[in-house]
Amino acid sequence: MPANKSYPVVRTFGLNTPTGSFPQPQVEVNVEQQLSKVNRRLYRHGREYEVKLDLDPQASQIYTVYALSDSWMNERAFKMAYQMYLENGQDERDRLKESNIARWEDFRTRSGFGFAQANPVLQSSPNHGGRVALTAGEFFITGVVDSAGTTRSFSWGSPTATRYSILEEYDKAGNAQPAPDTSTGDMPYDNLMADDSAAMGALLQDAGNRPPYDADGVHADSPWVKVAELSAATTAQKLSTGFFKAPCGYVLISAGADGAEIPVLRHLSLTAKGGSYKGVHAPSMLE
Repeated sequence: MPANKSYPVVRTFGLNTPTGSFPQPQVEVNVEQQLSKVNRRLYRHGREYEVKLDLDPQASQIYTVYALSDSWMNERAFKMAYQMYLENGQDERDRLKESNIARWEDFRTRSGFGFAQANPVLQSSPNHGGRVALTAGEFFITGVVDSAGTTRSFSWGSPTATRYSILEEYDKAGNAQPAPDTSTGDMPYDNLMADDSAAMGALLQDAGNRPPYDADGVHADSPWVKVAELSAATTAQKLSTGFFKAPCGYVLISAGADGAEIPVLRHLSLTAKGGSYKGVHAPSMLE
């Protein structure tokens, strides 16, 4: 988006603390859903949003912020899941008129947790009592039907009978193989030149034939990264995460030194970085 072009979009808003029961005190923030609600248009799930969280100085809790790691593995695994989703429903798409396919259809995954989801907050008046949480909006998790007729979704967590693990399925695509597999122990014309060394030839084949990482896994059980700890109540205050990348729009927030407190989100605000995707910076994860 040109620097001199104004794009009417709400990029900064508050967050509300979800009510009701949920498995753990952490809260899930879905950036694309928040932006969709405040701007009344579809922001797609499969993008790498760049956002920051800012903390009011009067907050008394410590907040720990997490996001999906901006990794090659996560991006490739997401692309594979999306491709399988398209292939699974291709016949049905071909038989349906385009006008009969859901207008706001989007490919959406699960974070893998059962955390409650925060909603964006705008103001109805210039005071603390004027906070209005925007809760309306349909955000169905994408489903596919397997060969047994079971409807299943795609998750960044562990697999279940009704959920594919995106990373574990991607891991099945293949592990890195040693190259070359073994040293031959020989050099071409090894006795023709006096300074040839069979030992040096073996080193050239062995030293570096295995990858500098775990060849047999993609860290399927640890796709998240810790972004920052925010605190206004400690001596070493930190009031902003600064902008960070949030693939698929996922941000997780826990509170307290041990992460066991219910996060009071009224002291937090979220800002999406400005850019060319409907007013925000969010490169596609599918390109």
